[in-house]
This record gives sequence, C-alpha cells and structure tokens, in this order.
Amino acid sequence: MQKLENYIQKNPRQTFSILIIMALAPFLINLGILPLFADEPTRAIVAMEMILSKNFSIPTIGGEFYYNKPPLYNWILALFYLVSGSYSEFVTRLPAVIPMFLFAVTIYYSVSFFLKDKRIAALSGILFLVNGRMLIYDSMLGHIDIFYSWLTFISFMLIFYFYQRKLWFLLFFSSYIITAVAFLSKGLPSIVFQGFTLIALLAYTKNLKKLFSWQHMLCGAICLILISLYFINYSRQNPNLEGYFSTIWDQSSQRTGAKTGFGKTIIHIIQFPFEHLFHLFPASLLLLFCLHKRFWKKLMVNDFLKYTGIIFLANIWVYWLSPETRPRYLMMLYPLLFIIWAHAYYTYRDSLTKSNKAFKIILLILALVVTLAVPAAFFSGLDKFVPYLTAKILFIFSACLLLCYLIYKFKNEYIIPFIAFLLVVRLAFSWFILPYRLNNQTEIYYKNASIEVGKITKGNSLFFYQYNPNVLEIPFHHRLIFYMESSRKETVKFTSKDRLPGYYFTFDRDLNNPNAVLLKSYQGNLKLFKVK
Repeated sequence: MQKLENYIQKNPRQTFSILIIMALAPFLINLGILPLFADEPTRAIVAMEMILSKNFSIPTIGGEFYYNKPPLYNWILALFYLVSGSYSEFVTRLPAVIPMFLFAVTIYYSVSFFLKDKRIAALSGILFLVNGRMLIYDSMLGHIDIFYSWLTFISFMLIFYFYQRKLWFLLFFSSYIITAVAFLSKGLPSIVFQGFTLIALLAYTKNLKKLFSWQHMLCGAICLILISLYFINYSRQNPNLEGYFSTIWDQSSQRTGAKTGFGKTIIHIIQFPFEHLFHLFPASLLLLFCLHKRFWKKLMVNDFLKYTGIIFLANIWVYWLSPETRPRYLMMLYPLLFIIWAHAYYTYRDSLTKSNKAFKIILLILALVVTLAVPAAFFSGLDKFVPYLTAKILFIFSACLLLCYLIYKFKNEYIIPFIAFLLVVRLAFSWFILPYRLNNQTEIYYKNASIEVGKITKGNSLFFYQYNPNVLEIPFHHRLIFYMESSRKETVKFTSKDRLPGYYFTFDRDLNNPNAVLLKSYQGNLKLFKVK
C-alpha cells in the first residue's frame, strides 16, 4: 500500500494518464444505447440534412431554414457521419465525448504549465470528468456545450499566456480567432465571454487603454471579417439575414430575467450557488479546504489563481442573473473552480487536519454506502436485458471493495482511489442503468415508430402536416424527424396543405382531404396518411 501511495505522490502525470485511460470504458460503453433526446436530435437533423442536400452553407430542418445556431458544430457532426457512414446515436454523441476528454487534458496541461504543480493539474483535470453533472448526464449527450466550452477555456488560457509575456497582438489575435470559431458554433455568448474576460483582465491590471490599441482593433476586425464571410456566403442562398440575426439574439436573451420576470429571477439568484454546488458534487466537497484563513491571501499573490478568480467572477454574473440558465452553459467556468479547489486541497490539507480527516471520512462513507448497495442489482430484474449480469455485478462489487480499502489505507492520496471509485460507479451506470432506461422508456417506441414510417415512405414524398409545435414539444418532434430521415435517407417537408400526392404525418389532427387514407395510428395521437 505504501509503495502504491508513494508512486501516486511522485508520479501525478502518470496517475492522471491512468485515470483518463480508466475513464474510456465507463464513458464509451453503451454510449449509443438510448434514443436521442433533449437537443440532440436538433443538432443531428441539421447535420444530416446538410449531407442529404449536399448544401453545407444553409442549416435546415425539414428543408426549412434553421436560424437558432450557426453551423460549425453541425459541420463537425456531419464529418463524423460521413467518415463513419452511420447516423447512429453513438456517432452523434462522439463529437461531444471526444472534446470532453480533450478538455480534461487541456486543463491538466494548462494548470501544470502555469502553477508548476502536477498534483493540482491532475486533480483539476480529472474533476472535470467525475463531477456529478458530467458523470450521470452531460457525458451521455451529443450536445454542443462541451465542445463549445472547451474552445472558450482554451481562449481563457491563451489570454493569460500571452498577457504574462505582454504579447498583446498574439493575445488579441488568438482569442479573437477562437471567438470567431466559437461564434460560428453557438452565437452571441462567444462575444460576451470574450468581452467580459478582456475587460476584467485589462481593468484589473490597469491596461484598459489596450482596448483602443491597434492590436485590439485589428484583431477584433479580423474576427468580424471571419464571421461576416460566413453570412455573406449564406446570404447568397437566403437573403433573410435579419431573421437569422434576430433569432440568434433571441436565443441568447431568452434565458435572462427580462424574459422571465422579477420573482423568478430573485428565486434563481438565491438558489444558484447551492444548485451548482450540488451539480458539482462530490468535487464541491473540496470547499472545505477553502476555509483556511490564508486562502484568500494565497489566492491573490498567485497571478494564475488570481486570473482564474477574476474571469470566473467576470463571467458568472450573467448566468447568476438568468433564471433559465442550464448547468451545461457553465462548463467553461466550472474548471476555474476545480483549479482553485484543487489548489486549496493540496496547499492546506496538512494544516487543516480536522477538515482533512472529515473529508476522508465523508469520502469513505460515500464509497461504502454505494458499495453495499451494489448487490441489490441481483434483485432488480436486470437479468432480462443485461448480459452476463452476475459477472458484471461481482466485478463492480469487487472493484468498489478494493477501492474502499485503498481510501481507508492511504494516508495522503486517498482522493485518487476515490476518483477511481467514481469511474467504477460510472461503469456500473453504463452497464446497468442505461439498459434499464432503454427498456423502461417510451422513447424507444417512438424511435421504432419513426423508423417504420421512414421505411414505409422511402422513395416517396413525406409531409409533416400543419407542423407548428410548442417550444417544449420541439425536442420530441425533432426526434421523430431525425429517425424518419435517417431511415429514409431523404428529407421530410413541412406543409399546411394536403392536396399533393404522397405521405402525410400528423401530430394532433386529421387531414381535410377526403381522399386521404389513414395507413396507421401511433401512440400520442400520431397518424400516417397517404394521398394518391
């Protein structure tokens, strides 16, 4: 045990690498088992229709212009579809999962470079993978946010790197290039992050005049030119740029208090810090080590730590005042907390003996409770849809017991086996919970129904009749469209008329055409008609 702990202490880089390799199986196994949900099918439809139409300039859904997001992430997703030759859920989620690992590695190398402490770097990087939000939710979804947040975090680090060297042109140039790329991924939030980060850093360091320097003006202009080139090309096929820009603006402003009201905003402001500490659990337990009396003083004398704190505060308030904020919107800011928390842990754990002991006890209790719950899987009926269930349960239980023992025996590096424990829990989640969800959700019914409609209508026109869903229903409807189009290898069309020959899919109504023949009805008042 002592030799193992000594190895971990002396080799944080190798330890980080081992944990990253360990994380591959938990996060990739059964990644594609569940049907697409939330915003996943929206991203997938746009990418697929680009391929089917051979037009990568104009994002569409159902052949109609889609304005909510610029297309760069859809280009990446389309590339994955083309290379793999598949529109599967697994492939759809890879452009989010691969950047997740790259993000963790980026955190490690950034912190290692700036703080010269590989222990803090390793812990900061791996916490990005094992916080509660990532463990059981965002790591399974093909959303744009991990990729986008990774770009934004890289910009944060480049700004500090070039600021230290007073290379102002490279500071502005690198960050504005990333801003242009990020804007073409998600829109206006990129400008907000760039603006608040630069203003906060330059104001704190008394360099605000640099905002009016030729370096800043030139690089800002380059950013605008790159963004404009896309929209100029776009306008050649769809001149409605006003509609595009107004939608992008609405997408960025609809989460704010101005849209949701005063009362909801006040409740959100109060709940916000506690909600996100919950999302980041158990990483947020490291706050215990931020209670040291020298914490703030130490933080302010280290330029990198001070910078992470400044840009966190400069950007977090926008989301703190926005009631409709989703946790995934803050992924570029969470690592800034992980860095500060990891620094506090390794700096003060030896002097905060009571907190250190309490922290170890909490981790051990959490691990033991979860371990003792593992055998319950024998009596959960999982054997119906989890192959080799007994072997998997025994493996998870044995691994958890071993890691509990290591947490107990290690004197200083007990947090490392606890992180490994969390990865084993994530493996159990992939093995047991995801198949359970698959066999206990109605989503699989609608996926199969949509694929069936796609096969029935393949080679013929398929119309979505009177398509105008409410905002909350859009993810469900987009999921239906995605599976129909992926089955048909043809796009659908939206229509308010029912006279053209072809197939018509309706959500909540019948066709007015007396010659329409009802071919099949599905759950949720979904119907497929044919008009000759």
